[in-house]
Amino acid sequence: MKRVSGKSKIPLKEAKEHYQSSCENYDIEGSESHLAYYREKHPIYYSLLLQNV
Repeated sequence: MKRVSGKSKIPLKEAKEHYQSSCENYDIEGSESHLAYYREKHPIYYSLLLQNV
């Protein structure tokens, strides 16, 4: 996983919309969950959402 440093300049609302869009367009590849996929492919958005849970 890529390392995410410092504060993100992405608004939380944008991160939520990005996650929702990604979830709607995600096709299951094997047994990989969308969350695992999202964490690997979009670490900045994932980190921002994780900090605001």
